[in-house]
Amino acid sequence: MSNILLVEDEKVLRDAYTILLNSQGGYNVQTASNGKEALEYLEHNSYDLILLDIMMPVLDGIGFLKEGMLSEKSPNTRVVVLSNLSGGQEVKEAMRLGAHRSAVKSDLGPGDVMTIVQEELAKLK
Repeated sequence: MSNILLVEDEKVLRDAYTILLNSQGGYNVQTASNGKEALEYLEHNSYDLILLDIMMPVLDGIGFLKEGMLSEKSPNTRVVVLSNLSGGQEVKEAMRLGAHRSAVKSDLGPGDVMTIVQEELAKLK
């Protein structure tokens, strides 16, 4: 079973993605509402995939990528940036800091999210 960390400040989206990933994918999903909380989880757990929002309170997705140093601590963890910022400077910075893929949340339906998750997890095999 794959371990996924979902970092999303919007509770409705966080809950919807969690239900989707648990029920349709059978994934073990842990959630964080901001980058600081996600860093705390990262200290004690390993993840196959991180679904990361960019714009969040306390510590945003860019700050999480900078502080998390995933390429050093978890080089095999795939990171997908899910944001409503389409191709902006923040997304480019996230990719430079180690994110593997980005997608615009408002363009995604449940099937799209599952496809992205399955494609990224398949790259680990």
